[in-house]
Amino acid sequence: MTTLKFTVDSALLGELGERLVEKVHYALVELVKNSYDADARHVTVKFIENDSGINEIHIIDDGVGMNFADVQAYWMHIATTNKLSSDVSQKYGRPKTGSKGIGRFCCRRLGKKLTLITTGKSGNKYEKTDVTFRWVDFKPGTKVTDIECKGNQQTFKTGETGTTLIISELADEWSTRGYNYLKRQLAVLAANRGARRSGFNEDPGFNILLEAPGFEGEIRDLRADLIKAGWGTLRASISKSHKAVYELDALRIGKRTIVAEKRFTHLSDIKLEIGIMILEKDRMRDTSLVSMGTLNEILPEWGGVQIRSKGFRVYPYGDDDWLNIDEDRSYRRGTPSNELQAFAATLRGVNPQRALLNLASMKNYIGNVEIGSEAKGFVMKANREGFLHSKEFDELVEFVRFGINWATIYYDFYLRENFREEADQSRIAFQESMGAIIESPKIVEAAVSYIDKEFKNLVSSLPAKQRQPVSKAFYNATEAIITHEQSNKEELRHLRLVASTSTLLLVFSHEIRALLGLLDDISSQIILLKKKLPEDQANKSEAISNRLKDVKDKFKDLLKMTSLFSIASQKEEPKILALRERADKTVSMFDLIRKRYSIDINSDGIQNSVMVGPIYEAELYSILLNLLSNSIKSVIAHGGVRKIYLAAIKDGKKVSLRVMDTGIGLDPNKDNRIFLPFKADQNGKLYSALEKRLNPEDKYVVGTGSGLGLSIVKEILSARNGDIKIMPPDKEWHAIMEITL
Repeated sequence: MTTLKFTVDSALLGELGERLVEKVHYALVELVKNSYDADARHVTVKFIENDSGINEIHIIDDGVGMNFADVQAYWMHIATTNKLSSDVSQKYGRPKTGSKGIGRFCCRRLGKKLTLITTGKSGNKYEKTDVTFRWVDFKPGTKVTDIECKGNQQTFKTGETGTTLIISELADEWSTRGYNYLKRQLAVLAANRGARRSGFNEDPGFNILLEAPGFEGEIRDLRADLIKAGWGTLRASISKSHKAVYELDALRIGKRTIVAEKRFTHLSDIKLEIGIMILEKDRMRDTSLVSMGTLNEILPEWGGVQIRSKGFRVYPYGDDDWLNIDEDRSYRRGTPSNELQAFAATLRGVNPQRALLNLASMKNYIGNVEIGSEAKGFVMKANREGFLHSKEFDELVEFVRFGINWATIYYDFYLRENFREEADQSRIAFQESMGAIIESPKIVEAAVSYIDKEFKNLVSSLPAKQRQPVSKAFYNATEAIITHEQSNKEELRHLRLVASTSTLLLVFSHEIRALLGLLDDISSQIILLKKKLPEDQANKSEAISNRLKDVKDKFKDLLKMTSLFSIASQKEEPKILALRERADKTVSMFDLIRKRYSIDINSDGIQNSVMVGPIYEAELYSILLNLLSNSIKSVIAHGGVRKIYLAAIKDGKKVSLRVMDTGIGLDPNKDNRIFLPFKADQNGKLYSALEKRLNPEDKYVVGTGSGLGLSIVKEILSARNGDIKIMPPDKEWHAIMEITL
């Protein structure tokens, strides 16, 4: 019996290396993937240039390498199945990126000559093997097994593993486009910033450095490029004086810096670098590096802000929501800290109370917080899973979130500027079609007028029976547009006033805090002076000091109230609250006006045991402040006996709170429109009477009303399954407002 054997013609290598890999940049990507599969931490791709141009490519990695037996069994074996038998890398457990065993023949696509230099472990020794392949020797018509590849083998007691590929006599196909493709493909691998996989050593991540003379940047760190490619890059550090300095470089925003007012007294030797990745093409600074498809592939696995302590990654930070970003997004917490509210108010169009509603998902932030060797107070848990809770860690969270929140405010500004430009472009295009310049406030009116003319031309061609109903529907639609536009203009005018007031409140709070510090200094000086004064003068100085203390305490109470409305605490949850305690505190906020106008405000009708909620404390205060403020205005405007009484009745799970006053009165059959936005004093009898009886200096304390107070109260109550209504007056009380919680 005769047996036959397959032989392999050298032409096969051309098919594998050139037909399967059409472009040189595809081939180079495959070779870098081999470094990834070999558990390399760093790989450098060098395009070496001489006087005649680029003539060599070096791919240098620090992976596990190969000993001589590995080279013989795997590298020299065409289409080996070793990657199929083990689909993860041996050291770090990385999912392998190749499986066909033909990656090495990509070298043939890149150049005519390849030198392989690799060092791997063999027992306790290191074996270095270098082999040269001249692909022109593998001519069609010759057998692959007949071609000899010359090399050297050396053994060392010590050494470092890794592989270097030197490809020379290159194909002259490189272009900027091919180089950009290379960067995009390698960015996915470079996104690996460290991982732990069960049963393997901790993966420290994969770093790629490109050195390419003649291409943009010459030397490119792909991980740094990735962080710079998104909408913005945030960097920050803690100075020696414990001040946090932040820098944002963002699309259309440019470079911006801020120094936080707060000192992070427990932090030192801390810095961060975070890329802000928004999954929209027009919100990327470098689309040549990261396509939307690439970004969608990267972020689910490698997105998140990691912590590195003294160069090593600390788990699970970055895999979890340690910065409470997704939690805040889920609760729609849009209000930043007092300091950042004041900052947001300086940016055109940004609402300081809603500036964080465009916070991106936790995985959209990709980068590191570096804790240096001089940092104190960060102690690892016994199981090495994160740090023990400490003041230092709390401050670290606050430090990072301040920067992310600040960048988010700028992102909100960026979006609003984009919308404004789009509106302007639409207006310009419309003006061109109209052949006339139209002012922005009149754009809707002009557009409706233009549509009206075009409609009349079109409708004239319809049969008479169809003309009337179509014309009526068109008229109703355009009338609705015009009415809605007028309503929006009025609402915007009021909201501007409200926003201005909010900004002034932030400035006021900031300045008052500075004054409180001054009061402390004065009190201290008076106490020191008292010891040097005669007894009678010392007693007077003590009385002055006590009065200053009372003033300071009053200001502190007021500041606590303003902070409830200017800061949406990220840790606050709706709670069950004691109604009487909040009612008494609200009454105390009006002490100045109450005493000046002899207003008797009595909350004895609320028992101490009455509880309401769950509700945010700020919501409850907003309800009480609005109701009391309205009653105070009403009793001043009416004159005579000025009394306000608060009473609460518990009925099952419901609590009914009544606010009764002797003011100008409310009719439940006529006055229910006061719950609509911007309907302050619709009958025109409150503010005209109020102005006559107010001292001039109190106009700014009582105000003229925005028309939003009761509509806000109604919305809060509606969200909490409550209600508000006007009750019929009785003999003593001219107005009774009842809320149900």
